[in-house]
Order: sequence, then C-alpha cells, then structure tokens
Amino acid sequence: MVASMNDRTWTRACVDCCLAAVVVAAAVGLLLAAALAPAPPAVLPLVVLAGVGMPMVVAYQLPPAVAALRAHRRLATAVRRDLAQLPETAHPFDR
Repeated sequence: MVASMNDRTWTRACVDCCLAAVVVAAAVGLLLAAALAPAPPAVLPLVVLAGVGMPMVVAYQLPPAVAALRAHRRLATAVRRDLAQLPETAHPFDR
C-alpha cells in the first residue's frame, strides 16, 4: 500500500495540500497589503517575488500529494469491495 502511494502517507498528503492553501492565502494577503498600503518602491520587487514565488514553490509538491490521496482512495475502495464480497457469518457467542 505504501509503495503505491509514492511513499507518502494520507496524513502527509493532506498536510501538503493544506499547507499549499495557507501559503496561497498568505501570498494573496501579502500582495493585497502591498497594494492597499503603498509599499516603498525598493520593497516592491521583494513583495512580488515572495507573492508569486512562494505559491510556485509550494505548488511543486502538490501533484505527488494529490496522486497519493487518489491512490489511497482507490486502495480504500478496493478494500471495501473485497470486504463486501465476504459472506456474513454469525458471531460465535450469538445463540
């Protein structure tokens, strides 16, 4: 199961996706703050670099995380399908 998930756990893949969302929100906030409160001209290149560069760096980790989440869903569906094919049996203590 782990080998098919590209050595990522479900939790790590979720953390990567949530981190990407937080970084994009922070970058939007940074760019919005720089636009609303006039930033010094010397700082604008750094703001643009951070506002565009941070999401690009984090987006690099998203495809493996999404692939791991999809692989986990496929494996969980396969396990549920296999479990559904098992016959129902009575519990040994039921009489």
